[in-house]
Amino acid sequence: MHKERIDKRIKRGFQNLRLSGKLLVIYILAGFLPIMITLTITYHEMKKILWDRETMILESYLTQTTDALDNELEIYNNLSNYISYNQSIAKILSSDQSTYQNYEQVASVIDPLLSSIMYFHDDVKQVTIYTDACQVKHGSTIAPITTLENEETNYGIVDDNQIHWIVNAKDKTAYSLNRMAMLEQKKAKGLLYVGVDYDSVFQPFNNETVFDNYGVVIEDAEGNCIFKKSVFTEEKQPYELSEEQFFATVGQKDSGYQFIKRESKASGWKIWIYKPDRLIISSIQPILIIAAAAILVSLIAAVACIRIISEFITKRISKLQKKMRNLETGNLGMEIENDSKDEIGDLINGYNSMTKRLDATINEVYRSKIKEKEYEMRALQAQINPHFLYNSLSIINWKALEADQEDISRITLSLSTFYRTALNKGKNILLVRDEIANIKAYLDIQLTMHDDSFDVIYDIDDSILKYETLNLILQPILENAIHHGIDLKQDGRGEIRISGKEDDKDIRFAVSDNGVGMTQEQAELILTADSKGYGVRNVNERIKLYYGAEYAVCIDSEVGRGTTVTIHFPKELHAEIKHS
Repeated sequence: MHKERIDKRIKRGFQNLRLSGKLLVIYILAGFLPIMITLTITYHEMKKILWDRETMILESYLTQTTDALDNELEIYNNLSNYISYNQSIAKILSSDQSTYQNYEQVASVIDPLLSSIMYFHDDVKQVTIYTDACQVKHGSTIAPITTLENEETNYGIVDDNQIHWIVNAKDKTAYSLNRMAMLEQKKAKGLLYVGVDYDSVFQPFNNETVFDNYGVVIEDAEGNCIFKKSVFTEEKQPYELSEEQFFATVGQKDSGYQFIKRESKASGWKIWIYKPDRLIISSIQPILIIAAAAILVSLIAAVACIRIISEFITKRISKLQKKMRNLETGNLGMEIENDSKDEIGDLINGYNSMTKRLDATINEVYRSKIKEKEYEMRALQAQINPHFLYNSLSIINWKALEADQEDISRITLSLSTFYRTALNKGKNILLVRDEIANIKAYLDIQLTMHDDSFDVIYDIDDSILKYETLNLILQPILENAIHHGIDLKQDGRGEIRISGKEDDKDIRFAVSDNGVGMTQEQAELILTADSKGYGVRNVNERIKLYYGAEYAVCIDSEVGRGTTVTIHFPKELHAEIKHS
C-alpha cells in the first residue's frame, strides 16, 4: 500500500513537470544512463582484453627470445663438446713426442681446427685450450692451465662435467668453460675456453619490437644480473626499474608491475620481462577521453533541447538515443545523417566522430599491432635457422681437413659463402662485391657437380664493386642458363660469360651462354605468370618493384646459338661506404 502511494506520487510529479523538466528526465533515463552503463561495461571489457593481449604478447616475445637464446647457446655448446671430445687433440697434447714434433702437429691439426670455428662463427672471439700438458703458450689456441685467471675457482665450477657460462655485464664479456674429457682420460687436466661476443649472445633481446615501455633482466644461477635492457619512452622513464629496484620488487604482490619469467634450458639463466600495470592498459586512455568528450557534448546538447522545447528537437534526440544504444552491440561504424549546425547537430557530429575514432583505435590496438607482432616473431624464428646450416657446414669442413680432403673442404667453403651472401642476415640490399662472391661460390659448386664440363668467363669492372644491388639477382639467371641452356647442349663445350659494366647512371650486368637457346616467344613467356619457373620472373618483378618499371629484365635468345639475359639498375653507393 505504501509502495503504491509512492508510485502514484512519482507518476503525478512527472505529469506536473514542465516540458523542459520532462525532457531532462527523459534524457537522463533514456540517454545519459545507458551511455554511462555502456561506456562503463565497454571500459572494463576493453581493459580485460587489453590486459590479456599485452600479457600474451609479452609471453610470446619472452618465449621466442628465450628459445632464440637457447639455440645460440646450444650452437656454442655443441662446438665446445666437439673440441672437448676430440681424440686427435687429446692424443697430440698428451703425447711424449719431441718439442718440434709436438709443435708441428699443433700447428697443422689443432690450430686450423680451432681457427675454423672463428672463421665460420664471427661471434666467437677466442678458443683456447688450457692444460697442464703444455708448459709453453702456443698463440691463442694452447696455453698452460696456470695462466688461466682464478685457476682453482674456474676448474672447480666445472667439476660436474657440464658446460658453464660466465658472463660479466659490467665488462660485457661472455665465455664458456668445459672440461677436456678425452684429455682427462689420458691423465691430464684441461679446460676449453670459448669466448663469445657479449652482444651476440643477447642479440635476440636487442632486436626492435612493435611495442615499448618494458624491461628485460637476466640473472645467472648465482643470482647475478648479467643483462639488463629497458625500453621506455621519454615520458615513461619514471617507470623504469634499476637493478636494485627490480630485485626488491619482483617478489612483491601488488607491486604495480607485471612480471613474466622463463628459464634458459641451455644455461639455467632466469629471464624476466616486466611492464607497469598502468602502461599495459594505457591504450584505453584515448577511448576514455572520447567518452568524456561525448558525455560533455551530450550534456550541452541536452540543455539546448530542454530550452528549445521543439518537436523537431525531441525527434532528433530520440534518433540519437536509439543510435547510441547500438554501441552495446559493437556497431561503431553507424553514422547519423546531419545537415544542421545547432547544438544537437554538434552532438550528432560528435557521436559520428567518436564512433570513427573508437573503430580506428580498436582496429589499431587489436588488429594492426597484433598482426605486426606475429610477423616480427615469425621473422625472429626465421633468423635462427641459418645457424644450424653454418654449424653443419663447419663440422663438414673440419672432418674434410682431418681427412685431407681438400676438394670437400673447398666445396664446403663455397657452399658456406653462397648461403652467407644469399641470406645476407635477412637484408635485401648488399654490395655488388658480395653479389659477385655469391655467384662465384655458386658456379664453383656447379662446376664441381658438372665435372668442369663448361667454362666460366668473368668480365667484371672493379669500379662497380662498391655500389649496392638487390640480393640474389644473378644466381637465378645463372641457374636458368645452366639447366635450360648448357645442360641441354648436345655438341661442343659449354661457356657462360658474366659481364658487369657501368655507364653515367646505371650498372649493367649481362649473362650469356652458348646453350640450346629458345624462340623469342619462349623468352617473353619466362617473364610472365604463365611461366613454369619463377626464378628469373621473380628477379624481374623485384627489380621493377624496387627501381621502377623501366629497369625490367631483357632476354635475347636464338635457337641453337644461346641466350643473353641483361639487367640494369641505378648506381648508388652502399650505406656503409657512404658513411666511411
